[in-house]
Amino acid sequence: MDMTTMIPAWLTPLAWTYVLASVLTAVFLTYIVAARRPRSALDWVWPLSALFLGPAALAPYARWGRAPGSTPRSAGAPFAVALLSGAAASTIAHLIGVPVVFGAGWTIAGQALWAVALFILILATALLFLAEYATSAGHRSSVLASPSAGTLLLATFVTVLAFDIGMVGWMLYLHTNQLMAPITDVVFVFQMQVGMILGMLTAAPVVAWFTSRRTLAVAVHQMAPTTGR
Repeated sequence: MDMTTMIPAWLTPLAWTYVLASVLTAVFLTYIVAARRPRSALDWVWPLSALFLGPAALAPYARWGRAPGSTPRSAGAPFAVALLSGAAASTIAHLIGVPVVFGAGWTIAGQALWAVALFILILATALLFLAEYATSAGHRSSVLASPSAGTLLLATFVTVLAFDIGMVGWMLYLHTNQLMAPITDVVFVFQMQVGMILGMLTAAPVVAWFTSRRTLAVAVHQMAPTTGR
């Protein structure tokens, strides 16, 4: 996976610019979120999102970010937070999984790519499940409204799997076309950021479906006392 002959030279300065902008945005949002005393793991979705969205993460935060104890300012917030939550879990899993798998030399069918994909799928599912399970009782924006542990685990697994379709598909494209940079190269980091964005696109329909079920469940629950009289 260290074939770099096909990588254009202009990609390196672009990668440095985007990666540095992403880090600075993440630091800024970390400061803002910390100053508001986060009450949930999902509050950290915003700075984590900046690690792959870069300065573009400021837009969803400005629209849907909230101080502790307040409510979303838009009906689109549950979908946005759920989508970014899955991406944030995948981001953490990538930051841990890539160096661990490559450092340990793990492979599946002779390829480190498959070992990385499996490791990230398992770890990201676990992270998203723990975050969603811890916050569902507080009626925060989550994949499902107050689901059972089994249902929530299945939902988080399917969500992360949908993310992996975009990410792994992108990695396969880079690998087969000799465009994958070494993991120590800043271009590799940029390539993973692009993969995260593509993963959000492939996961969006799944997250939208889960979010619509949550919204419907909440609406039915709110109407039940009235209709039952």
